[in-house]
Amino acid sequence: MDILDTSSHSKEELVRILSKELEKNPLIILTGPQGGGKTTLAIKLLSENVGAYFEGRARSAQPAVLIRKDLVEKMKGELYEKRRLPISESDEPEYVDVSIYDQIKFLVENIFDVMELGEPELIRQMSLVTKKMGIVPKAIELIASDEELVKRRLSRHLDAKERLSSLVEKEKKYGIESNLWGIQGARITDIINREGIADYDEDQISRTIKDFDRIIPTKGMNLIECLIEMIEISNNENNESGFLVLHSNDGEHIISDIVVGKGANSLIGVTLLEVYVGFRQNRSLYRAYKHAKEGKIEVIHSYTPMLQEIEYLANPWIPPSAIEIPIISTADITAADRFDIMVSVIGPDGKVESSSKKRKKELEEIVQGIIVEQEKE
Repeated sequence: MDILDTSSHSKEELVRILSKELEKNPLIILTGPQGGGKTTLAIKLLSENVGAYFEGRARSAQPAVLIRKDLVEKMKGELYEKRRLPISESDEPEYVDVSIYDQIKFLVENIFDVMELGEPELIRQMSLVTKKMGIVPKAIELIASDEELVKRRLSRHLDAKERLSSLVEKEKKYGIESNLWGIQGARITDIINREGIADYDEDQISRTIKDFDRIIPTKGMNLIECLIEMIEISNNENNESGFLVLHSNDGEHIISDIVVGKGANSLIGVTLLEVYVGFRQNRSLYRAYKHAKEGKIEVIHSYTPMLQEIEYLANPWIPPSAIEIPIISTADITAADRFDIMVSVIGPDGKVESSSKKRKKELEEIVQGIIVEQEKE
């Protein structure tokens, strides 16, 4: 797979480089972490030479698939299989013709949105489908420095409506088929007619800086200072907040700012991971996502009763009881396993829960020390 560092080139240079690749390769798959530039560059590449542009729509970094117009026409004329319909009104089975083009669309959305099998599997299966046509998909990984990726993720909502508007305009101008309904912070209001661009609804979780009340820089701060800040926010504002810690062979390091949430859509853990780390689908055993950091990532966030108790009480599988509601949610525990991370939760009173028993004991000692010092003051 070719690798292109997007932090080393201007957008104009990148478009020229990728345009030349599209001239030589009729099917291009852009992969890479969130903020690498896949969607932005794919939209800029759309022209009269492009027939289709697809992305997976599930959470995590999605590959962008660009298919040249001449190949789209050939794919639509090539039969992939006669697929049996699962429901038939007659006694005899009914079949529908599935073209190679139909199968490519199916793979993009099924592998990522349903099965979450990851980029390598998508490339492999697409290659098998196009092999009979003598076409080999060209995969290009778009990367950038960590600093550049975080900067882009924090500002991606600013031009979201502009990028979507450009997409819709080019679709109609050049007759391009696309499956995008929205990108972080903006959405297409009429997905049937592909018309109208708007901000995310208030009840949608965009996972952008718009979901934050504020960001507190952690440069120069240690773990204890970050925990003190987080507990004060819990007690004074009743807002959820959190930050990331990387545990590696050379110690533990704070690798994010402190993010303070706002409103009922506060998903601090997910937002932190997507902004400061970026996860990519690459199924391994039972885990569907992976990160590029060396070491173990820990999400530390506060316990906000209004948010987490409502979630707990709204679960129809949990009967009403007098049992104390746990401060670590089922979503936290599931995420710890799914993403191979630790999740630790700190209550405003200093109570600690963690997906790791060892880490829970460590944090309990640290938080107790903080409380003792505060009482002395």
